[in-house]
Amino acid sequence: MARKKVNKELTIEEQLQQERENELSFIKDEVSHLNEPTYRFEVGDKVKYGALKDCTVKEVLYDGKVYGLHCISTEENYGNPYDREVYRVVGWTSVRPLTNGDSRFSKNQDVKINFVNSMIESLIHKYYAFGVDMNPEYQRGYVWELEDKQLLIDSIFNNIDIGKFAFIHLDDKKWAETGNRYEILDGKQRLSTIIDFYENRFPYNGVYYNDLSAKDKNVFLNHNIVQGEVREADRKAVLKYFLMLNRTGKSMDQSQLDKVEKMLEE
Repeated sequence: MARKKVNKELTIEEQLQQERENELSFIKDEVSHLNEPTYRFEVGDKVKYGALKDCTVKEVLYDGKVYGLHCISTEENYGNPYDREVYRVVGWTSVRPLTNGDSRFSKNQDVKINFVNSMIESLIHKYYAFGVDMNPEYQRGYVWELEDKQLLIDSIFNNIDIGKFAFIHLDDKKWAETGNRYEILDGKQRLSTIIDFYENRFPYNGVYYNDLSAKDKNVFLNHNIVQGEVREADRKAVLKYFLMLNRTGKSMDQSQLDKVEKMLEE
């Protein structure tokens, strides 16, 4: 009679050793892409690695480019969480000191813009179907000259990124009062240029939009752009964000920035 095979349950030490061997086999492909470390840890150091807890350096490998870590992982277990020991072998950039610094660089976090990939055709639809206030009080006037406009159109036809567009999504009351659902926050010069070219107001290389080939019209309308909307932001938050935005084309003159700074203080 054949003997029934019994699967021996691994001890915690055996499980950790098995994890270590698996992790080592995976890290080999990553090592060649790791740059020389700018900081180092020693065996026994307590470190931070992702969401794992109580991580301790157990090995320093590949001249400090890789660390072997013993950590505690909390498993959800369908609402009955429990902790278990794990072993991870990771690149040095994934391992950080336990303590953080006291920097205070983060600003303008009170304005959240949800950016999505889109096309120029979507911008044009937004402009005509919903209305865009192109002249809120913090915006400068129309300053682009023909050369600036043609450079933007040139970028579009050469499949070059033309920057992000940001809008304020106005509430229903403001929409009813002004007829505009949106307010331009960033991209006024670019959007007005796109609309002007679409409306046949200036040519590109001597050719107006109406006289473009079907292919060129399609390329223009389907050019990839990124646009975002701000909802439920107070005026001061919007002004702060406006001051921090980067722009393409002619840079914002200091007098306009000073004007917005004063508006922010009101």
